[in-house]
Amino acid sequence: MPSSRLLRSPLSLNRRHILAASLLLGAAAWLPWTARANTPTTAYTVVEAVQVPAWVERNGDRRAAEPGQRLRAGDVAVTASGSRAVLRLSDSSLVKLGEDTELALQKLESSRQGGQDQMSGKFRLVTGVFRYATDYRSKALGVSRDVSLQTATATVGVRGTDFWAMSDAEHDAVCVFEGAVAVERDGRDTIALNQPGAFWVVFTGQPEQPAGQATPAQLNKFIAQGDLQPGSGVLVQGGQWRTVVATFPRLAEAEALRQRLQKAGYPAQINRSARGHEVRVQQLATRQDAEALLRKLQADPALGAAQGRVEGA
Repeated sequence: MPSSRLLRSPLSLNRRHILAASLLLGAAAWLPWTARANTPTTAYTVVEAVQVPAWVERNGDRRAAEPGQRLRAGDVAVTASGSRAVLRLSDSSLVKLGEDTELALQKLESSRQGGQDQMSGKFRLVTGVFRYATDYRSKALGVSRDVSLQTATATVGVRGTDFWAMSDAEHDAVCVFEGAVAVERDGRDTIALNQPGAFWVVFTGQPEQPAGQATPAQLNKFIAQGDLQPGSGVLVQGGQWRTVVATFPRLAEAEALRQRLQKAGYPAQINRSARGHEVRVQQLATRQDAEALLRKLQADPALGAAQGRVEGA
């Protein structure tokens, strides 16, 4: 008579094996998460949009910034004259960079404490324009934040949801649009900016003045400095237009142009088509953005991009 072991169907055995494996995997997955619950982990931010040219520096290597690119602690985001960039942090808050800006991402961590998600970020504004803002997505998540921004003369502790700052050789400035920030300087009392439009500025080599209130014209200027300019070469995640900069019969020629464009801050890539090796910049927001980019590239003789066309992706 066949033994009971032999009477067990392969299906029964498979189900038992699957169930056992699932329990083991579930336990394995649960244990690390329990450990992570109170332990900060390295987070990252994503380039959401960029008005080219712009770059990301990592370990001394500089490459063109592009939508979807992940940035981590230690990276530096750089924009050129006339350029902008938008970064989305792990808590869905936004960082907007104006033109001629250099921002170092010094710390990006996320953790979970007492059932609540927490995000810690430290940034250093080497020069340029910076805006930090939470939108409906980040507010809905209910994440606890510990964010600070270092400028040449001060450290800005963020307690609010929307503020602007700039730093250059002439002055440092901070303005609150919503919420509150604390401006700290070595050996001096902390300045609390806790009203919409509260404004602090210090000029190089001049005595510090008390904080005041920005005028409507100033507020509009500050906001515009960080906003993307539609139709001027804006790339976004999932953008449906592309600029075909040039087409070459030989791959080596296409690669040479791609490298020149990357170095100049344009995220070019090579695609093989029936025409040959096409050098493209993709994810442009609109046809107007693609056309503006093509005109900009053709106007720079150093890039060698005299040809080109735009097309839907």
